[in-house]
Amino acid sequence: MSEKVLLAFRKNAGWDNRDTSALGASGQWGGQARWVTVESGKKRVAIARLELAPPQFCFVSDLIVLREHRGRGVGEWLMQQIERHCIDLGIPRVLLQPMADNRAFYEKLDFVADPLVAGFLKKDIRPLQRRLLPF
Repeated sequence: MSEKVLLAFRKNAGWDNRDTSALGASGQWGGQARWVTVESGKKRVAIARLELAPPQFCFVSDLIVLREHRGRGVGEWLMQQIERHCIDLGIPRVLLQPMADNRAFYEKLDFVADPLVAGFLKKDIRPLQRRLLPF
């Protein structure tokens, strides 16, 4: 992922362009970093950075869906794919640090406050975990 692409996504999301020096570095958690993208046609419409620290967790940062593609399920779909990828790698937990304006999005996806790290959300995932339907 180029710094130019990341900066363009951040600008589209209305984020300040904080430090991108770790863009090509391995994960800050002692694991490895991977960028994932969602494309529609030939256009990249969403990105996310995964910092994998198997077998403990995956930290998701910089998850951004372009403004014109929000509200269409792209973010939910991307998070589902990230969870499946983690399950395939044997990683049982996803962590992230939401901004105030997107916290409800993650809570809707069953993320909860991490009692050990203030301001972070976590989701424990398991291959055979089933969701209870409200009916």
